[in-house]
Amino acid sequence: MPLSTDALPTGANYTFPIHSNGGTLNVTLQPTHQWRINGSVEASYADAAYTQLSPRQLQHYRLQARYKPKKWATLSGTFNDLERRDNVFFVNHLDHSRSLSFGATLMPNELYGLDLSYGYSDVFSQTTICYNAPGTFGPAPATCGANIFLGTGYYDAPTQYGSIGVTLAPVTKLRASVGYRVSAVNGTTEFLNPLQVAGSLQSKYQTPYANVAWTIHLGLALKAGWDHYGYGEDGPVGPTLPRNFHADILTLGMHYEF
Repeated sequence: MPLSTDALPTGANYTFPIHSNGGTLNVTLQPTHQWRINGSVEASYADAAYTQLSPRQLQHYRLQARYKPKKWATLSGTFNDLERRDNVFFVNHLDHSRSLSFGATLMPNELYGLDLSYGYSDVFSQTTICYNAPGTFGPAPATCGANIFLGTGYYDAPTQYGSIGVTLAPVTKLRASVGYRVSAVNGTTEFLNPLQVAGSLQSKYQTPYANVAWTIHLGLALKAGWDHYGYGEDGPVGPTLPRNFHADILTLGMHYEF
């Protein structure tokens, strides 16, 4: 596909031809009445890229599965992988975005239920860059000449997530739920500034919770809820204090119908 723009210093229009081809394959399977699977593969190739981050090669894989062994039990899983490349000299761009998750919902009766989930994701990118840190290596140059520092722009943020939730209804008028959620990042990046620290790339976020509702009579119910938010960073703190905080929120409410 020809690309026209007036980005030249002279303001003149020009054409930048890019020829690309791609295809998509979708598959749906249902081995049993309780089990269903969906998947797709997408791939494309281009003979040129207009920007350094534009992919010349792309592959995208998706997979979803859902299994219901009992009426009160549902199991599910997903996989997603996006791969992009521009492997030409002095660019060497690679990036991917991958995620994997599992979940289970169990409700054997109206008295109690259980929700479980786990997820993993990884966002990665690297590309050849030229840089100069003002004040450290001298003034920033206008172009990438021979006397310039080269980097990779490396960035990787693998993240894990998990949660568990329990719902209880021991009597008709009482309903309660408790649970815990956590998200943890163990990432790294290329540090071009000596004062730069990992920050949120090395961190954990936790949110336990609990709530209860009591129905006094039809149309009148009292509710209470508690939520905790806790965030902390694990890596070196550098010239600043670590960014850690927590908060507890208690909510009281009443529901009335008339």
